[in-house]
Amino acid sequence: MVLDERMGTADPPVTGRPIAYRRSHAPTRATNAAGEDVLSLVAERDLQAPSPGAADTRFIGLLQQDQVLTLEFRVPIQARGAVLVADGWIEYPYSQTVFAAWQAGLRYRPASLEARGPDGKWRMIAAEFGYPAGMPRTMTLPLPNLPAGTDALRLSSNMEIYWDRLRVVAEEPLPIAMPPAQPPLAARVGRTGFAKRTTGPQRLPHYEYEARAPYWDAKYQRGFYTSFGEAVELISDIDSAVAIIGSGEEIHLEFRAGLPPAAGDRRFFAIEFYGWAKDMDLYTEHGDTVAPLPALDEIDPEALERRAPARPLQRALSGGALVRACTICVFAIALSICVLVLRTRTSGPTPVTDWLLFDS
Repeated sequence: MVLDERMGTADPPVTGRPIAYRRSHAPTRATNAAGEDVLSLVAERDLQAPSPGAADTRFIGLLQQDQVLTLEFRVPIQARGAVLVADGWIEYPYSQTVFAAWQAGLRYRPASLEARGPDGKWRMIAAEFGYPAGMPRTMTLPLPNLPAGTDALRLSSNMEIYWDRLRVVAEEPLPIAMPPAQPPLAARVGRTGFAKRTTGPQRLPHYEYEARAPYWDAKYQRGFYTSFGEAVELISDIDSAVAIIGSGEEIHLEFRAGLPPAAGDRRFFAIEFYGWAKDMDLYTEHGDTVAPLPALDEIDPEALERRAPARPLQRALSGGALVRACTICVFAIALSICVLVLRTRTSGPTPVTDWLLFDS
């Protein structure tokens, strides 16, 4: 099982729904823009990807020429239920580098997907649909417009994307009763320090949580942050009452363990997040302050006031000398967890913003 998850920049919309499959089709031939064989680099999820090509050193994450990967299949792809599943990561640009590229007459173009039909012609089926965002991850792209008889797919982009594994799966509708979401039993905001960051080959990012430093070269936005301690009341509902943390801090979450899966079953945990992050890029509006915060249109301030706990849940930061909550980013979430036990059928939570899936 995978989730309908990616950084979506065009249709089809990202839903976060679970995608169940039993059949997976790997390409039998894969070539880059120069016609070189890269099949071994996209066949396994091993953190080794085809080279995207030379980077434009003026702009982070932008290539001098488009990266093009052509995937050919021994037999035509079954159009019904076809989903592209890709493992990979990206060298992320910043707002200021995107703006600088625009000033130079350039534009970051997310990945596009074309399909080759039985007549040998290529057709665009998902223009600039997005990319795998964040840390190395699995992204998916449903292919409802895949032409019948498609025997090859072509990915292209001028962004520095590292495609680790590429395949097409055949989604099957396997509905079951939705397991009830498990709310967090505890949610504690705390100061933990900064995980050690290393960068491997092909700009592969890695954070080592067990090797944390108390300080880092980071500023923080002025404003109010959630007090250290219990904050479960702030993340239990999507109601504009949020937990706000800065860099070097975390929300530690605990859930009810539940019973182990029965013999022959496979259990997945799907975590649903609702929130946002705010950086201090020069082209981020109000980047130097926590406020203003987005709010739901239907927010009821009086209802929120009635829910307010007796313990103060805010701490104010306004001085550059403070190191207790240095931050380059604000993160606010409402969170729930859903346990999926799979045998032949599956389901999942209704998504809002971002999702994380992992095996037990």
